[in-house]
Amino acid sequence: MEMRIKLSILKRFLLLVTACLLFVCTTVAAQVLQFDNEGDSEIYGNEITDFQWIRGQYTNHAGGNRGGYGMRRRGGWWDTDYPDSDENFLRGVQRYTNIDTNPRNHEFIELTDPRLFENIFLYMNWKRVPIGSSYSGPNFSPEEVEALREFMFRGGFVMVDDFWGQPHLDDMFMEIGKIFPEREIIKLNNTHEIFHVFFDIDEVPQVPGRMVTWDFGGFMKLDDPSYPPEVYAVLDDDGRVMMVANYNTDLGDGWEHTFYKGYPTKATNDAYKIGINFLMYAFSH
Repeated sequence: MEMRIKLSILKRFLLLVTACLLFVCTTVAAQVLQFDNEGDSEIYGNEITDFQWIRGQYTNHAGGNRGGYGMRRRGGWWDTDYPDSDENFLRGVQRYTNIDTNPRNHEFIELTDPRLFENIFLYMNWKRVPIGSSYSGPNFSPEEVEALREFMFRGGFVMVDDFWGQPHLDDMFMEIGKIFPEREIIKLNNTHEIFHVFFDIDEVPQVPGRMVTWDFGGFMKLDDPSYPPEVYAVLDDDGRVMMVANYNTDLGDGWEHTFYKGYPTKATNDAYKIGINFLMYAFSH
């Protein structure tokens, strides 16, 4: 009950913040986002703020002998692009909105951590490597499923990112099906409110992943018609989007490579715009 009250208070506070922010929408919608040199994130401040970016650490697919959390430095692929993507995205949020945050205010937590319910927004990278395999990526435990359901039913918003190709789409349906076996997974079109709540996004962009689409000889090229970018969602009984899943796109790479000269500027802009829209929707719904 205490956690429910905390989340309810937080949502009411953020609704007021959102109301104060919406007046700037018309000026930022057509903007090409600009960032200073990477430098030291200390210049953005390091105090504890009202909004903290939370990344979810999930149980990784065992994949033979790899074990539940895999073999990477923190286990699995849930930490892909971390921490650069998280810090850079918060730079964008701080610069282009009035949300009280800074690049230091990010953390990763296990999905079963009770602190999850003190937050409103959860980011998860669902990368599976290699493409088409089940050697990595999420394999939610019953406890994680229960925590995610409760988080979203209490008003939380979950963003899933960075999975490519039909085998991974099938996996996505399977994992979301564990969480919401009774709910339909729908594909959002670009007329949905979520694409116009802050920036106007008239076409779902494909944000390239360096390991998938370019720079490292990936298996596909940007804008390959065989891999159309799409956003899937799960709605609550009132039509609120509780969960979005970015398919054939990688917002995390767009944020991570903000200061990499070889990365397409348009892709970085697209990544920030759609990510900020998701965040603003979560605050206001």
